[in-house]
Amino acid sequence: MYLSRIELNARRRDTARALASPQILHAAVQASFPQSSDDRRNLWRVDALSGARYLLVLSCRKPDFTHIVEQYGWPESGQTWDSRDYGAFLGGIATGQIWRFCLRANPAYSVKSNEAARGKVCAHGTVEQQKQWLAKRAEKNGFSLDGRFAIVERGMRQFERRGERVTLGTATFEGFLTVTDPALLCSALTGGIGRAKAYGCGLMTLERPE
Repeated sequence: MYLSRIELNARRRDTARALASPQILHAAVQASFPQSSDDRRNLWRVDALSGARYLLVLSCRKPDFTHIVEQYGWPESGQTWDSRDYGAFLGGIATGQIWRFCLRANPAYSVKSNEAARGKVCAHGTVEQQKQWLAKRAEKNGFSLDGRFAIVERGMRQFERRGERVTLGTATFEGFLTVTDPALLCSALTGGIGRAKAYGCGLMTLERPE
């Protein structure tokens, strides 16, 4: 697997439009790889760092971001991107390790009116509800939190998908976790956590604490 990062030129009109619509960025991410029915879904999110915007993508294949440079970057500057082998990193995760994490998620739940009907997806609206949403998922995803995390950003996006208006609530979690089950955590890191993975949610990244 590969974890890749490319800086976006937020001053461009097309970039601003893409940042406002997860549907556009989802299509751009998918276009970075050849079509294959064997590939699992790519995870992605947009991070802000020191005033710059970066697109992060976790994928089975190494991406080609040439079209993203042309549409949303600096095509005349010879801009490149960074892709790193994620397998070696995953192989180093062990029980008891403490990591700093970042996760942008879609904290939501499903409500069923009867046994046969498909549940209606509802968003958790308060900070406390969103924090509880993540806390309840920690154990089954191979880590513990012990309250050492916070929501650093909350948002609501509306965009068009197949002619319908979609409303997506997001929360960005940051803090510290302790590894309790490396296999479960690696599965969460590669498969994502929660819903709306196609629209920039679910990707958790780890880094060594300072």
